[in-house]
Amino acid sequence: MLCLPLRTRSAITRNREPSLEAKVSKEEGWKRTISVTVPVDEVETAYSQTIAKYRQKAKISGFRPGKAPLDMVERQYTEEIKQDVLEAMVPHAFEEALRQLSLSPLGTPELSAIKFERGTPLTFEASFEIRPQVEVKGYSGLKLTKRVYEVTEHDIDEALVAVRDGAATTIEVQRPAREGDVVVVNMQKIYDRNNRVKQNEFPGLRVELHAERTRPELFKALVGMTVGEGKEVEIAYPEDESDPALAGNTVLYRAWMKQVLQKQLPPLDDELAKKVSGDQIETLAALRDVMRKDMEHRAESAAQRDLRGQMRQMVVGANPIEVPAGFLEEHLNEVTERFRSRDQKVAPEAVRAQFEPMAVEQFRWDFCASEIAKKEGIGIPDAEVEAVAKSWPKSDKERPDDEKIHWTLLEMRVYDWLLSHAEVQSEKFQPTPHIITP
Repeated sequence: MLCLPLRTRSAITRNREPSLEAKVSKEEGWKRTISVTVPVDEVETAYSQTIAKYRQKAKISGFRPGKAPLDMVERQYTEEIKQDVLEAMVPHAFEEALRQLSLSPLGTPELSAIKFERGTPLTFEASFEIRPQVEVKGYSGLKLTKRVYEVTEHDIDEALVAVRDGAATTIEVQRPAREGDVVVVNMQKIYDRNNRVKQNEFPGLRVELHAERTRPELFKALVGMTVGEGKEVEIAYPEDESDPALAGNTVLYRAWMKQVLQKQLPPLDDELAKKVSGDQIETLAALRDVMRKDMEHRAESAAQRDLRGQMRQMVVGANPIEVPAGFLEEHLNEVTERFRSRDQKVAPEAVRAQFEPMAVEQFRWDFCASEIAKKEGIGIPDAEVEAVAKSWPKSDKERPDDEKIHWTLLEMRVYDWLLSHAEVQSEKFQPTPHIITP
């Protein structure tokens, strides 16, 4: 099987599109195999242009560059010329065949049955999966619930506790650990139910003991321990744990207490407001106002994210599109390789089991959002994409390309359309406390 850069535009100049022949020779689910034939005159034109290009740089004894006879140039660079012509013609012919047949490929095409010699037509087959041809339905008139959280004075009091806690200093104490302390522990894995956790030693872990935010098993084990004491603690991780090695796993650890640190809290006054704001806020009252506005903004942002999640879930649920198997396999292979590039001990099957449902949902949403945009005439002007691209720092390594920017803007515009055509009711809610994972 030959791999060629099919997404590379041909470097050979043409005055017209090739009069190639293309047909679908095989259909299987979303997979298509096409047969392509490029006429001999196109092959000859490509050869002539490529030989002329080589002639300009050819080093042939007795001739200056650009003056050697064409037949001598062709004999000396036979294989290089043939490869260049092939790599230029096949991508161009493939793209033209897709246009003729109105096909949109997914993933990387596989080439086979390539027949290529000077003086004969170029023929090849390409197999690939196509974008599903399904009409998206059930996306207008969604019934949504906006979960609203009203910021209270108690919330601000609690936030100030956290601010004060963050500004605290610590002193080492020689007593059993209490809630509110910071402890330093060494942990060792003893047992791993799913045999996924390859690291055995976890030295110097710093854990803040908060009942609401620390894993319950870990909090219960560490509170009351003294320096030098060891204790076993078993932690059962949920299925949605972000680390694939821990998701759905149960691990038994041995913990040794190394240090117990008691926090020294600063006074809750104007000086604290100045300290935590870098002298930008003068009084504690002003700090409360700033915190209220920030919390209200974050509450509204969270409500909007939740609405988008509801819309996404409803649209995907109404359109259970069959995901092309090859495309899904290619995506999961890429995800697995990314994890294994960071840690070769990560089990591929664990990564695939965790990410396949997410990949399926993501494909279905991307497909539906794209189809909704086309059906409802939702578009993003090039000028808008260019404006975002120009505003992005060039030094940023995470700077997205224009295609990514376009899709992000289009996706948000689709969300806006869905929301404007939905029925929305509001209800108050209390957010779940965040759990700290040491």
